[in-house]
Amino acid sequence: MKTYQPDSETVEQLHGLGYVGAIDEDAAHSHDKPLLICDVDEVVLHLVDPFVQVLEERGYVLKDHSFRLTGNVFDARSGREATQEEVWAGLTQLFEEQAKRQAIVDGVVDNLVALADRIDVVFLTNMPHEFRDIRRQHLASHGLDFPLITNTRSKVPAIQTLFDHCAHPVGFIDDTPKNLEQVRDSVEGVHLFHFMANERFRELAGDIEGVDFSTGDWAHAHTHIRDTLTTG
Repeated sequence: MKTYQPDSETVEQLHGLGYVGAIDEDAAHSHDKPLLICDVDEVVLHLVDPFVQVLEERGYVLKDHSFRLTGNVFDARSGREATQEEVWAGLTQLFEEQAKRQAIVDGVVDNLVALADRIDVVFLTNMPHEFRDIRRQHLASHGLDFPLITNTRSKVPAIQTLFDHCAHPVGFIDDTPKNLEQVRDSVEGVHLFHFMANERFRELAGDIEGVDFSTGDWAHAHTHIRDTLTTG
């Protein structure tokens, strides 16, 4: 089994939320309800459409040949493939301006809040840590004031920690097949849900082995998450 190195700043955030020690230690946080670990980009906030807008403003175009960003971005005038640094510069601008550019996905607020009556929700989002407070405030302004953890490496170590502190069913919802596959292969027992708001990129993701469902509709996701994590 592959070993993934934890992001040290992510570990600090987990410790700050009380995820330290064993689940039966008095000082450690533990969940007395099922837990949903929820990604943010393309699950809670739109990313593809606002990123396309940022790219166009910077003189680039996104050609959705595959489910990835690097390798799909090209200079609009010359046709040259953008470098990884140029792609990240666009993403950095998007994260800096996320409060005005990244709209909330339809239905997510009502459905996540409803799920939270019976299920604990924790946001786990891959983005530079420096934009954590902007994201937290943006989500809270829409009524999504759940704990938020930023991460810059594989999500496996953080999910393993969260899983180890919950004696009830745990689910993980994410837009990226690679993230879901890594958790599938590394953290046995986590229920996997695929959500991608952008229909074209959801199609490009294809079938992902081991996921309970794949959707871009939060009403559909709500029903299946509730039934999977709270039945029995």
